[in-house]
Amino acid sequence: MERNADPEKGSDVQTVSRAAQILFTFSAENPELGLSQLSTELGLSKATIHRIAQTLVSVGLLEQNATSRGYRLGVRLLRLAQVVEGSIDIRREAREALHTLRDETGETVYLMMLRGNEALCVERLEGSHPMRDLSTAPGAFVPLRTGAAGSAIMSAMPEGDVRALLGDVTPRALRDEVRERVDTARQRGYAFSRGDIAQGVGAIAAPLVDNHGTVIGAVSLGGLLERVEQSEQSLVGAVARAARLITLRMGWTTES
Repeated sequence: MERNADPEKGSDVQTVSRAAQILFTFSAENPELGLSQLSTELGLSKATIHRIAQTLVSVGLLEQNATSRGYRLGVRLLRLAQVVEGSIDIRREAREALHTLRDETGETVYLMMLRGNEALCVERLEGSHPMRDLSTAPGAFVPLRTGAAGSAIMSAMPEGDVRALLGDVTPRALRDEVRERVDTARQRGYAFSRGDIAQGVGAIAAPLVDNHGTVIGAVSLGGLLERVEQSEQSLVGAVARAARLITLRMGWTTES
């Protein structure tokens, strides 16, 4: 007869949450923690801590001291840290270009990074116009089918990837509209959206492509639609210069 499952095991979500709690317990002051310390700190049984910790050890997120039997963070976390560092690096390298773009145009500027099938706003500098765009907050995710940044990003993607992304867009009228925006962005080298994210707001965006030819995000600006339409060509030039400067600063091109 099968024995009852340990009630502390809970759901998969609970297990993941507890694993995260264990990892977050370590600090510079406490780089190594024993089973009893973790149990006391988290209010979980030693059996639960041991089971989860051993799983984390098996995938390299924790290591166990062979002598003390205490746990410490695993070196595999460095790989994840490098991913985060990459995003931080581009924010730092893009800062000058974004400030210049904002000061030249007076419009709100954004640095958007590709994350799955969405664009993540990692930086926003508010414009100086009384009527300015604040439609996308830092840390916000925007579907690629919405807004200039998403169209710019998709315009630099392989066609197969674009088709896969558009396959999930409904209704068909919206899919056709996004398809047209992406195709136009490919032809022009920039995307223009009108009221996609916020009514009355116009946005212009150019893609950012790394040294492998892979699109990683976009630079965009947004402002009062009428104002952006009237200054479209000058704004396009400013956005293009910003994207080029970021590309140079990141070392993604050999051009000077």
